[in-house]
Amino acid sequence: MKFIEKIKGFTLSLMVMFCSSITGEVLNEKDYFNRLAKGKESIWIATNKGVVRYDKTDNKAYNANNILGIDGKKAVTCIDVDKCGKLWYTIEGIGCFSYDGDKIEYHIDLYKENLLRLSFAFDNDNQTWLSAGGYYISITDNDVLRGYTTLDNQSLTQGAYIMDMEFDSKGNLWIAMNGEYNSLLCHKANDSFCETVLPKGNSIIPSLTIDKNDNIWYSVVNGIYHYNTTTNEKTRYWNDTNRDIPAAHFFASDIDKDGNVWFTSSHYLLRYDGKNFKWWNCYGYHNARGILCDDSCVWIFMSDNSLFKFEDEKFEIIDLEEITGTIESTAEESNTKAYVSDGVLYIENAEGVNSVTIYDAMGRVLLTPNPSPVERGATNAQIELPSALKGVIMVKVNNEIVKVSI
Repeated sequence: MKFIEKIKGFTLSLMVMFCSSITGEVLNEKDYFNRLAKGKESIWIATNKGVVRYDKTDNKAYNANNILGIDGKKAVTCIDVDKCGKLWYTIEGIGCFSYDGDKIEYHIDLYKENLLRLSFAFDNDNQTWLSAGGYYISITDNDVLRGYTTLDNQSLTQGAYIMDMEFDSKGNLWIAMNGEYNSLLCHKANDSFCETVLPKGNSIIPSLTIDKNDNIWYSVVNGIYHYNTTTNEKTRYWNDTNRDIPAAHFFASDIDKDGNVWFTSSHYLLRYDGKNFKWWNCYGYHNARGILCDDSCVWIFMSDNSLFKFEDEKFEIIDLEEITGTIESTAEESNTKAYVSDGVLYIENAEGVNSVTIYDAMGRVLLTPNPSPVERGATNAQIELPSALKGVIMVKVNNEIVKVSI
């Protein structure tokens, strides 16, 4: 079922409601879980107003929409960082992008732009895999693409959506599926198809985590499950089996450097240390969706754009709604001014024009001109543009991006 819903200042189209007729469970596309990504010195967060970069060195949040070419009107449906530190993200209705800290690349994939892309995965060779509805795609470094389908795409009654994907140490790709036929799939290393591990049940598996023994952890509406990939046995944990687990629906999960598995429900943070469960909550811990383990701390993202940092059994609250609003309102106070007149791009930068890169609206590099005829480092430059270039371009001057209409 597709509908359109307005959420805090911008419209998310293609909002998908996943329903279970037996449990009455509902999971909206706004509840997607891959909103947090860990860089070397930053946490990247896909908020309802675009992407925010939280710098761990100065403990400040920065609006990253400009550097990533995001206008804030389209949903960023998943975000991740590969093994080489490159940021990957998908924009609803447009496609897949990557950012290496210098330039944006647009990656054309094989399927319709309106399919929901909810998860990235990176194999042992750092090849990128991306979900697209019930399909999944491998993208090589030179943008060679190969697509795979799931049985659920054959359904005439229910849309197929890959909720999460992750590789184990053996190179097998595990897939959490919301479809008519499957809920958990495995694409074996070097194979060209996926195998059914768990047939469709009554509940949605929103995300999965793989522990150091290559076993799978996932949650459903009435339980946390441990799937032993060697014995194919499932073990269920919940409030009716262990009183240390709150009676709540746990959504997302992650694993820390010590092998502890962490889960978040709407109101509770839960840890399993291999023997025991322990939970925490605090005032404001509400509608938690994303979770990310990072060295000694755990990051939790709320649907109201709050970021929680949990360390030494204490919570710190970071209000990204307020921070992004402040940054966005002052974004016009830029060092760079640019406009086009009679086919010439005019640039002014108070700190000097040292480098210029011009992108189209999709983030593809169009030109990397020298800022001539003005000398490098001068505060202004003039660049002649191709006569066929029309519409909106993004101009990166030094490390700052501005949008220019032609």
